[in-house]
Amino acid sequence: MKTLSVIKYLLVFFLFSGMSCEENIFDPVFTIGHESAFRINQLYTSGDGQYTLLLKEIGDSRCPEGVVCVWQGEVTLKGEWTSPNNKTNIELHSVLNDLQKVPEGFTMKIVDAKPYPKYGANSKPEDLVVTLLIQKK
Repeated sequence: MKTLSVIKYLLVFFLFSGMSCEENIFDPVFTIGHESAFRINQLYTSGDGQYTLLLKEIGDSRCPEGVVCVWQGEVTLKGEWTSPNNKTNIELHSVLNDLQKVPEGFTMKIVDAKPYPKYGANSKPEDLVVTLLIQKK
């Protein structure tokens, strides 16, 4: 009986300790035509294996929570898109779409970037998770 109680407490302990160690695991595979999450300096491959995407720079100039800004700011990305026999530098903007540089035959859109900046909090590009929609034209 005492052993059963100890086992119950251990199971509850392991359950709660496992829940507190939240680890974000990102799939290094993206699907063209569907939203996918990306992080800086990680190589992602399309589901069919034909394309890769590496984000080398992420800029986040969005107006932080707790501040009044004149301009809303934007998220910008620079990276490298590889297709069979071709490498293309890309540049994506969440607001200034006329500055986009994307591979021929594709559209790329920044759908979201988290976490949203907060006034007084230091954030690094490594902390950002950017959701992109990559589609063939």
